[in-house]
Amino acid sequence: MKSFFLEEKAQGEWSSVYMLLILVIAAIALIAVIKPMFQQSQKLVKKTTPTTSN
Repeated sequence: MKSFFLEEKAQGEWSSVYMLLILVIAAIALIAVIKPMFQQSQKLVKKTTPTTSN
């Protein structure tokens, strides 16, 4: 079992798994930050739209 983890192929597979986990966490963090900004801008657009129409 120990020799399995010391092989280059096993290390390469684990590094790709870690990279995938990091990408997923980064995507969730970006969504958590960007989504409220879009919601806030939509509220602002709803407030300003009636004043621009004739």
